[in-house]
Amino acid sequence: MTTTDDSRLDVICRALADPTRRAILRRLGRTPGMTTSELAAVAPAISRFAVMKHLEVLRRAGLMRTMDEGRRRRHYREAAALEPLLAWLEGVDRAATL
Repeated sequence: MTTTDDSRLDVICRALADPTRRAILRRLGRTPGMTTSELAAVAPAISRFAVMKHLEVLRRAGLMRTMDEGRRRRHYREAAALEPLLAWLEGVDRAATL
C-alpha cells in the first residue's frame, strides 16, 4: 500500500471506530435515503446535533453522501468507499496464511 492508501485507510478506520457511526452506516445500508431526523432515532441517547456531527465525520471519510431534497437532507452509504479497508483486511488474511 502507498502512503496515500494508508492515509485513506486511517481516515476510514477513525470514522468506523465510533459505535454510533457504525450504527448509522449499518442503518443507511439497510434503509438508504434516511433523513437526519430519522437517523437521530438510531441513537436516541444523543442529540440531533451530535448525530449531525457523526454524519459529517462519515461524509468526510467518504463513507456516505448527502443529497438535499427541499428542506430535507437524505443520506446514502457509499459502499465502494470500504474497498481500501477490505483490500487491507484481505492482505492481512493472506499474510496470516503464509
